[in-house]
Amino acid sequence: MAQSTGIVLAVGAISLANEAVFAPLASGGKITPDFNWRIIPATLGLALALAALEKLAPGFAIGLAWLSLAAVLTVSFGKAPSPLDNISKALGY
Repeated sequence: MAQSTGIVLAVGAISLANEAVFAPLASGGKITPDFNWRIIPATLGLALALAALEKLAPGFAIGLAWLSLAAVLTVSFGKAPSPLDNISKALGY
């Protein structure tokens, strides 16, 4: 397994949890199974692409994986706000 794969899987898990759990709880709703299912194949595609890129430029691929993790935590993608916003709203801050 490439070094960037674990980071990318964490990115996908955070995105999925944000869409299915954090966003509904932050808006006062319940956890829903209705989420953007395209996150799963996109995560797998990114993991494969960065694993291939890691063979050519390992430092660049791993750095790009870490940048994607930072971006998914702070920037809102899709219909839901960022995970940090949703978690802070769910905790009452």
